[in-house]
Amino acid sequence: MRTLEDLRPLLVGPEQRRIRRIEERLDQSMAEMVAGVLPEAVIESRKKGEALTWALEPLITAAIHERVRRDPGSFADAISPAMGPAIRRAVACALRAMIQRLNEALALGLSWESLRWRLEARRTGRSFAEVVLLRSMVYRTEQLFLVHRGTGIALEHVTAEDIPYRDPDQVSAMLTAIDAFAHDAFRTDARLERFRVGDLTGWVEHGPSALLVAIVRGAAPPAYGTVLCETLERVHLAYGDELAGFRGDRTPFSGARELLSRSLQQQRKPAPGRGRAALAAAAVLAALAATALVFWVRASWEDQRRFAGCVEALRREPGLLVTAAERREGQVVLTGVRDPLAADPRAVIERGVPAPPAVTLRFEPFYSLHPQIVERRAARALEPPPGVSLALRDGVLVASGVAPERWIERARWSAAVLPGVSGFDGERLQAQESIDRARAAARSLEEVELLFPRGAARLSSEQRARVDEVAAAAERLFALAREAGMTAEIRVIGYADPVGSEASNRALSLARAEHVAAELGARGVPADRLRASGAGLRRELQSPSCPGGAARTGCIAGADERRARSVIFLVDLRAASKE
Repeated sequence: MRTLEDLRPLLVGPEQRRIRRIEERLDQSMAEMVAGVLPEAVIESRKKGEALTWALEPLITAAIHERVRRDPGSFADAISPAMGPAIRRAVACALRAMIQRLNEALALGLSWESLRWRLEARRTGRSFAEVVLLRSMVYRTEQLFLVHRGTGIALEHVTAEDIPYRDPDQVSAMLTAIDAFAHDAFRTDARLERFRVGDLTGWVEHGPSALLVAIVRGAAPPAYGTVLCETLERVHLAYGDELAGFRGDRTPFSGARELLSRSLQQQRKPAPGRGRAALAAAAVLAALAATALVFWVRASWEDQRRFAGCVEALRREPGLLVTAAERREGQVVLTGVRDPLAADPRAVIERGVPAPPAVTLRFEPFYSLHPQIVERRAARALEPPPGVSLALRDGVLVASGVAPERWIERARWSAAVLPGVSGFDGERLQAQESIDRARAAARSLEEVELLFPRGAARLSSEQRARVDEVAAAAERLFALAREAGMTAEIRVIGYADPVGSEASNRALSLARAEHVAAELGARGVPADRLRASGAGLRRELQSPSCPGGAARTGCIAGADERRARSVIFLVDLRAASKE
């Protein structure tokens, strides 16, 4: 009889074995487990689609960027075996192209063809380089488009090096639309093979899954069609599966650029004969030699002009005297003397000479008697106050303006000992104290008011006695004004109270002013210094509560009513003109 232990392996044996295998796997590290299944998972994912590629692309890109940022040296070491030959090949191609362009420029630079092409460029509005290309090329492939036949999408696009970029999708869409239109409209199996736009010809080569479109400038030979056919065949051989399974991803076709570049061909016209080339080369060499000679002569002339300009700039500057100018070891050496108040010689050269040469300056100090330097020396020694100007005229220091009396006295005896000053002229100076005294006298006179009886044009005996005081104040004002170098004019202004019409009040006020002016003239005040005028009502004395324009006696009250019948004095002080 079988026991339970005999039946256990039969009942649960497979499950126990699977549990042991699971335990063995769990005993291994997670890294070993992932390493065991990762290759198979990648292969299976690749068979199902590009989902794994899209998921890993951002992570791998970020990892590469971070690695380059942290250690760019190791990244450069890793790619240098691949980049070195490519860089050397690119440099060699660039040098060959440059040498070829130089040879062409030498051959065409001084030829009749060059002149004719320049005229054509000016006439047609094209650039000279474009005209040369058109006239010296038999044909040239400017652009190549690899277009998917089923979708019309441009898979790859290559251009010549100096051709501006064009959107390949627009061109491919246009070609596909034209081909489909011709096929549907004319119900024919023929395909678009050639088209022309101006100087450009489009060659269209059809394949099973793709089209190869070449944009050619000029007239390409029929054999060029064979070149395009062979290139398209190579593309189908290399990318047949990708073309058949194309779903919009152009990335697999990035390597097709090298295949397409082989069809970027060009053919130039034969170069001129050796005799013409030698003549052109000789002419170019002669032109270069003449140009070099012209540049050398011009450089020498410019150098001499700058040298003379340095000397002339220093000689024109006050306080500087150049005694010797010479060249030593490629440098300009200038020797001379300089007043301490003169400008810096180097600054004078930099200010007056554009692109000055290297200059060595050797200047000794001295006292200059140039008028500008003497004026600077006088200004430094005398320290004139603001408003006073100094000028040297025939050795005499002329001062003008307003200054304190103490400064004027000090300037008179200090100027006599200054080098280059033979005298001091202070006739145009005005003492500030004298001006202040004249202004005080003017203010004192302006405070006087002569009062008149109501309706009277003549002063009362009491007020007539005050005219003597006014005359004395006027004489004192004129004397102080002369002392300050000024002239004074007294305005005698008469007023009337509001009684009566405006016309009668204005006439009365004028009569009062003329009466006072006559009284002053009788007391010796010069009539040409007096100016009488009638102002009518003295409106500043009216009460603010009076209606506008009201002429009533009640609008002026108290002592102001008498002041309304008065004559006042205004003084006009001016600086006397000196001939």
